[in-house]
Amino acid sequence: MASKKIVAVTNCPAGIAHTYMVAEAFERKAKELGYEIHVETQGASGVENALSPDQIAAADYVILAVGRGISDSDKARFDGKKIIDVNISTALKDVADIFDHLEEKSSVYHSSTASPVNLGTTKNSGQIMNHLMAGISAALPFIIGGGILVAIANIMVQWGMPYNGFEDGLKPSFAWIIESIGYLGFTFMIPIMGAYIAYNIGDKPALAPAFLVTYLANDKGMLGTDSGAGFLGAIFFGLTIGYFVKWIKSYKYPKSVKSLMNLTVIPALTLLLFGLIAYYLVGPFLGTIMANMLDFLNNVPLEYKLPLAFLIGAMLAFDMGGPINKIAWTFCFALVAEKVYTWYAIVGVVASVPPVAAGILSLIKPKLFPEELHDTAVSAIVVGATVATEPAIPFALSDPIPMIAANTLSGGITGILTIVLGIERFAPGIGVFDPLLGLMKPGWAFYIAYIFGVISNMILIVLFKQLFEKFRKNKAA
Repeated sequence: MASKKIVAVTNCPAGIAHTYMVAEAFERKAKELGYEIHVETQGASGVENALSPDQIAAADYVILAVGRGISDSDKARFDGKKIIDVNISTALKDVADIFDHLEEKSSVYHSSTASPVNLGTTKNSGQIMNHLMAGISAALPFIIGGGILVAIANIMVQWGMPYNGFEDGLKPSFAWIIESIGYLGFTFMIPIMGAYIAYNIGDKPALAPAFLVTYLANDKGMLGTDSGAGFLGAIFFGLTIGYFVKWIKSYKYPKSVKSLMNLTVIPALTLLLFGLIAYYLVGPFLGTIMANMLDFLNNVPLEYKLPLAFLIGAMLAFDMGGPINKIAWTFCFALVAEKVYTWYAIVGVVASVPPVAAGILSLIKPKLFPEELHDTAVSAIVVGATVATEPAIPFALSDPIPMIAANTLSGGITGILTIVLGIERFAPGIGVFDPLLGLMKPGWAFYIAYIFGVISNMILIVLFKQLFEKFRKNKAA
């Protein structure tokens, strides 16, 4: 078989696990088949191993394995090439099928963008979840950086350092300054989320209007409301502004005025129109909804919190970084900007349980899993405990029904325990080390809930695998 030349782009919503796992899987498969491949990763660290024009020109096929989409301007690089466009979660499961059917799965792409660029970020115009994930991905560095600074300031105060600001009539202390800088991340997280949702749909002309309008919708003082529009405002204005700008751009303007339209007319018109809508209508309306929701989440009796905690925990563990996981994650994460931290604690505890449980179980009971997974046990434990849920996927795929059932039930029960123990998580961090950084409190409660989650998951995996094996044998008989 003649050697083929392939280029690929991988990205996922968080830009941490799937992005690099799929890139490695592509490279291994290409090497096995004797193909030449170059993979560009668009992860949390930005674009790495960016594809050169020469590599693209020489490629027989382009594989776009994306979880948060790819922008029109970025995709324009591949004009005239045979493209295989696949969701990154599907790509991880179907690497062999993709490479075995490159010609059948590919189609020639023709760009509508006049000037391609080498580096881009996100877009998949048919899928709203991709747009939301693009906004969340852009907001993550704000909340992570800000959260760590707030945690550092809290640790400094606990160590006895002074804490005072201008309102105390004194020169601001260093801890106060650090905390204030950190809270800027919380302040701008929601506007950035709205801005990049819109950018993912309408490209650059949508960015500034969506940022400013979302910021306005969250300014309680200017709106005269008890609460800002929160993440609801980011979603609403991100989507509506994005699609509005995309609609305006769809008109065929003369090239002589295209730059003027994109740089001046469209942003100014969009800002005026949606700014007025935000101030008079949507801002106060969503602010009222957000205030009522926050009041409910903060004051609802414990017996009503527990079913929701079970549901969130179960969703986080069910598809291990997939769309159901991301829905629950987004709900909890967005509440952090409103200083509601208990629900995000469920994410901090549950999200890393499935890979750690599967990894440990693979070491102590290797016969439960296929031999090829044994070498991945240690990495699943390390990556799962510190970064992401995705390392649990290969273990779940080896025996989906009992594994997913065990993960889901354990996740739900652990979610309940997290709420009962009153754990709070203030920002994303590095998993099991979050309490040591001051990002999760109380630390002792986190480790109790986490250890319970891992042990219960392991027990349920063994139990469900045994039950399912008996069922298979009885069915075969």
